[in-house]
Amino acid sequence: MSTGHLRAHAAYENLRDERVTEGESATTPLGPSGRLRDAILVKDHLGLIHLLARLPQGREPFDVPLGRVLRATWVQTEDDDATTIWLDTACLDSRLIRTFLSLIGEMLDRADTSGRPCIDELAEVLESWRAAIARARTAMDRNRIVGIFGELTVLEMLAWRDPQAALSAWQGRKGARHDFARTNAVEVKTLTGSGSPAVTIHGESQLDPPTGAQLHLVAFRIVDSASGESVEELTDRIAALGVPREEILRTLGDDAPGEEDRRRRFEIEETRLHAVGDDFPGIRASRLDASAFRGVSELSYRLTLDSCPGELDPSELERVLEEL
Repeated sequence: MSTGHLRAHAAYENLRDERVTEGESATTPLGPSGRLRDAILVKDHLGLIHLLARLPQGREPFDVPLGRVLRATWVQTEDDDATTIWLDTACLDSRLIRTFLSLIGEMLDRADTSGRPCIDELAEVLESWRAAIARARTAMDRNRIVGIFGELTVLEMLAWRDPQAALSAWQGRKGARHDFARTNAVEVKTLTGSGSPAVTIHGESQLDPPTGAQLHLVAFRIVDSASGESVEELTDRIAALGVPREEILRTLGDDAPGEEDRRRRFEIEETRLHAVGDDFPGIRASRLDASAFRGVSELSYRLTLDSCPGELDPSELERVLEEL
């Protein structure tokens, strides 16, 4: 029998591209040999991935306190006049799906070895993983709010010139290739921590300039600082310049920060600005045949800025935005 981790990932891949209509679900059993339906992986119509672990007959449901990352509920199904109770554990954050699958893999490995019901192993694994998942979510939340801080910093600089043009140029969160684009384009990255500056590039086209135009990459090293400023303060200033607050929140969508995150204070410790020319490193769709990306999805990689040519003095950012 393959490892639990391989079975969990294979089940997820089977469900990943399934199209599920409202009221329906796609399922894949993945329990131990001889009791496959002890555990079932499920994709619902919202795209959320659930693990259903069967409660043995005669057992009573128990309390499973989890939190905002994983949601646990008890559900019942009826089949041939028999009622089955399941513990339904759902991953509410798509960024943590790989962590969730690793948790499921550990549950399956333990169930294979012990012969105990999957639900018993799941309860123990959830207890040991809860703190780790919370730490991962906290780190992701910080990265998300720092990224928003960087984009709003550029949005404010543009809003000083023309608030409506600034809002229309903020395109990245609407599915565009670059964060800010009119004739030219600017991609905004954020750095945290110390050491060599490295940024995450998303997709095969993020470093491709607009046709016949220029692309610049600006990276802000952002640190927590009690004397810094918050996303809330940035938003207030941008709104005062004429960009409607509701439009800012609408553009941020599901990433709009909660009250606690809005008030976290940061400052920009370092700014790196690069012109992305022909000699700039990185993966580019324009340099490769389409066949190179066949079957490839969710491409992202780290790029060290010290290896990148075309560095400009940070004071040039005003000119770059003026020419956007």
